[in-house]
Amino acid sequence: MAKIENPIISVVIQTRQTPPMILKRCIQCIQEQTLSRIEIILLDSNDPGSQYKEALQEEKELLSDVVYMEIPEEGEFVNGKNSVLKVFQGDYITFLSAQDIMPAERLEKIVAIMEENHSYNTVYTDMAVQQANMLDVSDFGLVSQDFEYLAQLVFHREAFDWIGEFDNGLVAHCDDDIWFRLNSLHLPHHISSPETTISVCPDCYHDYPALESAIGCRQLMVKYDSLFQRNKKMKKRHYKKIAEEYKKARVLHRYIQFWAKAFFTRK
Repeated sequence: MAKIENPIISVVIQTRQTPPMILKRCIQCIQEQTLSRIEIILLDSNDPGSQYKEALQEEKELLSDVVYMEIPEEGEFVNGKNSVLKVFQGDYITFLSAQDIMPAERLEKIVAIMEENHSYNTVYTDMAVQQANMLDVSDFGLVSQDFEYLAQLVFHREAFDWIGEFDNGLVAHCDDDIWFRLNSLHLPHHISSPETTISVCPDCYHDYPALESAIGCRQLMVKYDSLFQRNKKMKKRHYKKIAEEYKKARVLHRYIQFWAKAFFTRK
């Protein structure tokens, strides 16, 4: 286990069934950050005895530079992330998928902004979408401020005193739940620049079976009813999302029900 004295930021890399070359690329982009004193926590969610876990454990040199945690699970790694919240050492923390990469200056610039503005408990950045070839670091497409992926967020450690840990009672969309909590408390601050934009692989996020996705979205609507009542545009968009997931799941009466709710919701 690698120990960094007084780390400024903890970077949590979540991996499950990730090819070693892709994982190495992610770890390398963190090691090449211009910010010093970074604690890298590798959250290994592979099943015991899987080929991915065996390949990972053979990488002795790779593991020597990280804090290694084994918590096998599928989905959004909720139990693993909550376990990390109990042990991370940084003043700040961010969560990545093993497919994500970022510019070398990203963490330094974000931390500098948060250090200058102590009211910023959480910031989020723009996101670039990785395209077909995940090993080609120049193969990016859309850059957008509109997506909400966990990797866009950097938290001050005190932020979780406000928002609490990840909710393992949700069927799906536990990461989205964090965004809703942040918006309910008016905590996130947006920064936008090429140097802080993170590149993510969309296949690693929000990839749920359609029926689970629909149920998870409905859980969020109940949980954040007051937020949806204040924001009709968000409510309409969420109804449409639920309808589309039910359509994918071929539950057509629910599709019609939530499409109608979306149609009659005024912005």
